[in-house]
Amino acid sequence: KSVILPNTLTAIGTQAFWGSSLVSISIPASVETIEGGAFCRCTALQTVTFEKGSKLKTIKSGSIWSGVFESCTSLTSIEIPASVETIGWIAFRNCTSLQTVTFEKGSKLKTIETYVFYCTSLTSIEIPASVEEIERYAFSGCTSLQTVTFEKGSKLKTIGYFAFINCTSLTTIEIPASVETIRGGAFSDCTSLKTVTFEKGSQLLTVYGYYAHGAFSDCTALTTVDMSACTQVTVIGEYAFYEDSKLQLFKIGTRTPPSCGDNAFWGINSYSVLKVPAGCVDAYKKAKGWKEFTTISELDE
Repeated sequence: KSVILPNTLTAIGTQAFWGSSLVSISIPASVETIEGGAFCRCTALQTVTFEKGSKLKTIKSGSIWSGVFESCTSLTSIEIPASVETIGWIAFRNCTSLQTVTFEKGSKLKTIETYVFYCTSLTSIEIPASVEEIERYAFSGCTSLQTVTFEKGSKLKTIGYFAFINCTSLTTIEIPASVETIRGGAFSDCTSLKTVTFEKGSQLLTVYGYYAHGAFSDCTALTTVDMSACTQVTVIGEYAFYEDSKLQLFKIGTRTPPSCGDNAFWGINSYSVLKVPAGCVDAYKKAKGWKEFTTISELDE
C-alpha cells in the first residue's frame, strides 16, 4: 500500500508497480524517467506527488495495454512537474475519476501523445504554451471536458487526428495563433460545441479531412465559426464542416478562396451566412465548396 523511494533513484522501470495496491506515492526529485506501465492498474492509487525540484523529463509510452498511470481509477487529480517534455501515449487512459490535470508554471512540455487523456471525468485543462503538438486521439472521449484553454504565447502547431473527438461537453474553443494544421476528425462529434474562434494573428494553413471525418464534422450545435483572423488558409479539407446543421455564421479572412475538399460544407442550413474580405465576394461565389452558402457578404458589412 505504501513505499518510500530513495532520493538516488533516476528511473522507475516498466510495470514496476503494475496492479499493486498502492494508495499514494511520492516521486523523488532525482527521477528522470517513468517507464511504460509503471503504475498501470493501481486502482487504489489516490495521490501522486512529485518532489520539489523534480528532474522528470519523460512519462514514457508503454505497450498497448500499459500506459504509465493507465486505469488508475481512484486518481482524481495530478500536477505534472515543469521539467516534463513528453507525456507518452495512453499515460492516463481510463483514469475514470481524474477530474483535474494541472501543469506546473514554466512547463517545458512539447508533446501530448496518442490517447493520453481518455478520461471521462476530466472537466477542464490548460495546455502549456510550450506544447507544439497534440497527437491523435489525445483527448478523445473526454465526455465531461467543458473547457480547453491554451496558455498565453502558445507554440502549438498541430492538432492531430481525432484529438478531441467525442468531447461532447465542450461548448467553445479558441485556436491559438501558432496553429498551422488541424487534422481530420480533430473536433468531430463535439455535439455541444457552439463557437469556434481563431486567435488574432492566426498562422493557420490547412484544415484537413480524414475519409468521412472532417476536422469539425457532425458538430450539430455549432452556430459560429470565426476565422476572420486566418489570412493564409490554403485548404479546407473533405468533410471539414460536414452536417453542421445549425451553422449560422462563418467568417474567413483569406482573400483567395481556399480549396475545398468533397462535402466540406455539406449539410449546412440554407440561412448560413459567409463573411469574406472586402472585394472577394465574387471569388467565393464562384469557388468550389463555398457555393453551399447562399448568402456571401463582406466582413465589414
